[in-house]
Amino acid sequence: MCGIIGITGSPYAAKECYLGLMMLQHRGQDSAGIISFDEHSNTFHTERDMGHVKEAIREDRLQELNGSTAIAHNRYSTIGSKRNQEIQPMCMNYPYGIAMAHNGQVSNALTVRKELNQKYKRLLLSENDLELIMNVFAEGLLIQDIQEIDPNKVFKAVEHVHKIVEGGYSTVAVVANQGLLAFKDPFGIRPLCFGKKEGSYAFASESKTLEFLDYTEIEELKAGEMVYIDQENQVHRRINSTAQAKPCMFEWIYFSNADSTLWDINVYGIRLKLGQLLAAQMKGKKFDLVVPVPDTARPAAITLSEELGIPYREVLIKNRYAQRTFILNNQKDREKAVRLKLNVVKELVADKDILLVDDSIVRGTTAKHIIALLKDKGARSVTIASTCPELTSPCFYGIDFPDKKDLISALHNPSEIAKMTGAREVIFLSEENLRLAFNGKSTCMACINGDYPVAVEGEEFIKSRIEKNDHLSWIN
Repeated sequence: MCGIIGITGSPYAAKECYLGLMMLQHRGQDSAGIISFDEHSNTFHTERDMGHVKEAIREDRLQELNGSTAIAHNRYSTIGSKRNQEIQPMCMNYPYGIAMAHNGQVSNALTVRKELNQKYKRLLLSENDLELIMNVFAEGLLIQDIQEIDPNKVFKAVEHVHKIVEGGYSTVAVVANQGLLAFKDPFGIRPLCFGKKEGSYAFASESKTLEFLDYTEIEELKAGEMVYIDQENQVHRRINSTAQAKPCMFEWIYFSNADSTLWDINVYGIRLKLGQLLAAQMKGKKFDLVVPVPDTARPAAITLSEELGIPYREVLIKNRYAQRTFILNNQKDREKAVRLKLNVVKELVADKDILLVDDSIVRGTTAKHIIALLKDKGARSVTIASTCPELTSPCFYGIDFPDKKDLISALHNPSEIAKMTGAREVIFLSEENLRLAFNGKSTCMACINGDYPVAVEGEEFIKSRIEKNDHLSWIN
């Protein structure tokens, strides 16, 4: 999972991308980058490095990123070490010159990589899925007459990507001296929104980013939609999908900013509703306090507290400089981060039966350590309630659980999880109630029910991704 931005028609394109990346910092903390295209010198300008946005991109370098078109990316490396070769955006010199960034994962990466190498004789220089998408797009242009490019040819190149590249991905790209392009996979699994202001246009992973940059008329791209802004700043759109959209439900539960809106559904509103529905499953249960795990579980904990008539208290105080534990690169780092991340107001928890509310339980690391913290400060008991149903199946579309053995609910029932974490009881929102929260809107829930909208390459694919964990970065 990553954050992407694309802007065109703005004299401050790179600066706006930088500010946008700051708004998307929660989506990735491993690296950040910006590529601008300078129409006057016919040159791509690049600034990217490891670390948070402020570490990776020097503000004094922004004035050197000339051009009215730019794309940007911050990276969350879900598998593998952090390597400079994997930092996005990436670019290639032919045809025309293409710069590209994406959020998501290619689920048939082995097949695509093999075809690019054997059929098209392309040697890929990284293990990043973006390079697959970019090279397939380039081939989609090359199979046409490219002496002159028009929107139809650009869209045909994207359709070539849709035909060959499977998985969940949202992409922004610059074709040098031609225009800015954005597109989604045919199921629209990963988010991407579009806005405009005073002759400039922008794309971003979340609506709040565009609002912050003063873009208006913000809308989510549809599944399989392609949007191309040409050199004359004319907007061209096409949809290449008849499939039912399957946006990732985990965006609302965990990843996206609470004040963002995806597919016309506000994230904060969904989280409030999850708390109400969870409370309905817990009628008659007695607790002294409802306590949220900061930050994403807060809205659900508030409505759950209101529905059950139990006092709400924020007794877990967060270290604001700690990273989000779920998106850290390995289990040891996550365990250290949990200890660094939270402190307990012991005066409020002593001799209390606590209802601890979290957005989800993935590996159980966070739950186990927080329960231990609360008990160490005198809590009599801790029951944990999750606003997400049991995660029992791997994700192959960009979320960091590609291996079933990493999912505690895939291997253990709630009673066993309670024993393992030290909880009195573990309660999960039901899948039925999760669907109710979305008012029947179709979403990807493959991680909780195994119903994958896009096929994966089976055990060989899974094994290859997991084996690369110590030294390669496969997905972003």
